[in-house]
Amino acid sequence: MLIPLASMAKFYDGTVNFNDGTSKTGLIELPSESGEQSLKFKTDIKAKAESFDINTIKGFDITSGKNETPTRFVTIYLAKGPLFGTKECKIDKKKSWVRIEKAGKIILYSSYIGYRPGVRGGAVHDSGWPPETYFYLGSPDKDYATFFWMYIESSGGMIAVNNFKVIKRLVAAHFETKCPELENFIDKEDIKTNGITRIVDLYDEHCGTK
Repeated sequence: MLIPLASMAKFYDGTVNFNDGTSKTGLIELPSESGEQSLKFKTDIKAKAESFDINTIKGFDITSGKNETPTRFVTIYLAKGPLFGTKECKIDKKKSWVRIEKAGKIILYSSYIGYRPGVRGGAVHDSGWPPETYFYLGSPDKDYATFFWMYIESSGGMIAVNNFKVIKRLVAAHFETKCPELENFIDKEDIKTNGITRIVDLYDEHCGTK
């Protein structure tokens, strides 16, 4: 029987990194929602849980799972609007927890309810994303990330064909001032095979040093 993660408390091996440069390694309870304003932590399984305010935390790494690469979360402000567009972004007043999907000259983040750990593959069909996953775009010089796209699982776990046209339009809007040609490199089969994180690679390859 499968039990939704959000319905039970479970702690995972990990390290909390604080804004003052210190860190604590132990067990972390993953936030069930990206907007939760605290993080629960235990030094060991028998210890009493501590609660840390989101504003004191830079991020945390989860080391549980089959893959040895840590799953990295950071705290950041979320916003609506294009990343490098002409319209002004509307930025949240409170921080949220987001997972780093891929980082380069730009950064692709994700957030969702009922997070389950484990490093996901790049392709859509084996990604392991929950039914609804929200993706955000940011850059290393910004303290916020803007909403980019929402993945809704369809039958077979594939992105609906019409979504590729949507993705191209969103790329055009987000990068209209810094890399307007990026949308020309969005290919349906490429995204289908390599996943939405491919956008980070394409930006790195075709958009100079910015």
